[in-house]
Amino acid sequence: MNEIARHFSPGTVVTANSSAATTSGMFPFGRFGGACVMIAATNSCTQINWHGTVDPSVTPRQIYNDGAAVTTAVTVGIMPVPDACFAVNYAVPIVVGGTTCAMTVMAKG
Repeated sequence: MNEIARHFSPGTVVTANSSAATTSGMFPFGRFGGACVMIAATNSCTQINWHGTVDPSVTPRQIYNDGAAVTTAVTVGIMPVPDACFAVNYAVPIVVGGTTCAMTVMAKG
């Protein structure tokens, strides 16, 4: 188990970034049955493009479902992590419209 997975606990605040080259918003997801992200302030962000990776040392890649990029609109509130992200070892929310957005990850299962 790597450091991110070892020290992650559901309810952890991550900061999503606007670049897939950074893993600041990465959270372990493969061992959970589902998750939501809670956003208190959008910081001008309008969308999350969901990326994933097998290992924190591997650059995250866009997740697709039926040929379309998996996205979530950003609003103040709680949004589920899309079903297409299930079984991705590490999920990485990449934001559009702003540069960063803090979100609380709530995972279960």
